[in-house]
Amino acid sequence: MKEMHFHPKALKDVRGQVGAPMPGKVVEVRVKEGQQVEKGQPLCVLSAMKMETVVNSPLSGTVAKIYVTPDASLEGDDLILEITE
Repeated sequence: MKEMHFHPKALKDVRGQVGAPMPGKVVEVRVKEGQQVEKGQPLCVLSAMKMETVVNSPLSGTVAKIYVTPDASLEGDDLILEITE
């Protein structure tokens, strides 16, 4: 029996929540919790249908919580991480 994992969805009206731009698999997480990030900095890499997409930070701040690990399968808008300003 396959395990089902449910990821919370990123809320559009919450500025620091970063969601998956498309369904795919997490290839790499490039930041750690507590790390300072700049707007536009790469946060993680997703792969879908042999194409990789880099998810960049929408704002400068501190990574508060990371919700994904490498190899996790995501749907569109699944919450990847939260950034606090």
